[in-house]
Amino acid sequence: MKIYKGKIISLDKDNNIYNYLIEDRGHIVYLGNSLPDKYKKERIIDLGDKVLLPSFGDGHIHFSSWALIAASYFDVREAKNISETQEIIKGYINENKKTKAVIAFGMSKHSLKEKRLLNREELDIACPDIPLIIICYDGHSAVCNSKMINKFPDKVKKLRGYEEGKGHIYNEAYFAGTDYASSLVPPLDLIKSIIKGYDLLAEKGISMIHVTEGIGFPKDLDITLMSLIAKARTKNNQFQTRLFFQTTDIDKVLKRKLPRIGGCFATALDGCFGVCDAALHEPYANDKNNNGILFQKEEEVIEFAKKANREGLQIEMHAIGDAAVSRAVKAIEESLIDFPRKEHRHTIIHACLIKPDDLKKIAKLEIGITLQPGFLISPLEPVEYLNEILGDRVKDSSPLKSILEAGIHLSGGSDAPVTYPDPIEGIYGACNHPFDSNQSVSIIEALKMYTYEVAWTSFDEKERGSLEKDKIADMVILNKDPLSLKPQNLRSLKVEKLFLSGKEYIKGMGITKALWKGITGRKEKI
Repeated sequence: MKIYKGKIISLDKDNNIYNYLIEDRGHIVYLGNSLPDKYKKERIIDLGDKVLLPSFGDGHIHFSSWALIAASYFDVREAKNISETQEIIKGYINENKKTKAVIAFGMSKHSLKEKRLLNREELDIACPDIPLIIICYDGHSAVCNSKMINKFPDKVKKLRGYEEGKGHIYNEAYFAGTDYASSLVPPLDLIKSIIKGYDLLAEKGISMIHVTEGIGFPKDLDITLMSLIAKARTKNNQFQTRLFFQTTDIDKVLKRKLPRIGGCFATALDGCFGVCDAALHEPYANDKNNNGILFQKEEEVIEFAKKANREGLQIEMHAIGDAAVSRAVKAIEESLIDFPRKEHRHTIIHACLIKPDDLKKIAKLEIGITLQPGFLISPLEPVEYLNEILGDRVKDSSPLKSILEAGIHLSGGSDAPVTYPDPIEGIYGACNHPFDSNQSVSIIEALKMYTYEVAWTSFDEKERGSLEKDKIADMVILNKDPLSLKPQNLRSLKVEKLFLSGKEYIKGMGITKALWKGITGRKEKI
């Protein structure tokens, strides 16, 4: 039993704040403003100026991809120019000469002094002998050295967006190219990275993740390993993982007895703003001949949604531009007409631009939105660039307040590795909207986006997401009270401790132990 005294931010439906919380055997047994007499002789943990609140969730993360980059490979997003990028690459190669292929992340023409991407020849200077792909910050384009370009199968080279001369891949060639690159990753590297990734997330106070997997590993190895290790972490009410299989092959999902389908890649309806292939109703401001790309035909998306909905699956679809959002809304609407379901919790990921009529439909159909406020404040995609490509529409991008006012469930995610999986950074972005201050949300609303709403999206809100009697004691201690801060000071928040089922999180889990627990925990919820 543990008794906490201080500011307890419950984030329940009434946003109650308490003076005392008592945890016993992993559950919350009491919340209140005074301590019952029977507990007064027990030891009390005084929070002082610190606060206790529900642990955080990440509502959309490409976990194995992010973990590989964070734990096994490297990131170039901090480089200021081409030369610095090359030095980062050389440094990694010199320390990892036996690696068979390299997948890195974070290149952006906006953050480099030269205002362009590196080409294959510049990558060859830094890495001439090992296949190298660097995924751009947007997660929808990449640059490759000659060794990687030469290894690509013919099917990649025939797709839209393949630029062999520069070593750049976009559009469909990007999806196929990164699928192929993923197949070069040694399984042991993937296992080690996933296990370490949980420890890195715990440092940020995260205890629940909605992961999207299925990116080209042979025989969907990332799905298999993610399932096993996730079950190991989930067992005994530890770290919670909810898995979305990025495929349109519904039979694959049913065979694995997974309850969810979708994400990006195969279920991405459009691209992104980074390469101007997010699908728009009206052309891009800087190119009147470009409305972006819708990757699937409308009838294909509708048929996919109908079949998945009939099978009782929860659907998530990537849609950034307003035309893609319209297509996602129509597909879900048609699926619910075909087979009505309550509490389906189908979700649109990103939804950066939304037409007013679609916003109303989303609310009526009870579709959720998982949005990434970290996009708004990323230096890799600055406001000036979005102004250039979107014009006046930039002020309508990521309309958080309008979504909430429409009565829509809005959860927060990182889309890592696109942004760092750091809920405090996302909360800061949600409260400091750079395009339209009227679309900023309150601090309490932002906190709920990364706690209760993440739990709600995956049907976990009865057990987690808020501090309430009988719920599981997944909690964090922050260094200060977020509700006492001005929105611009939210980055001063730090996670000091994470508790899972009342116990302080401890780093580390051996590979053998993790896999064994996963194998023996087949009935665990993921």
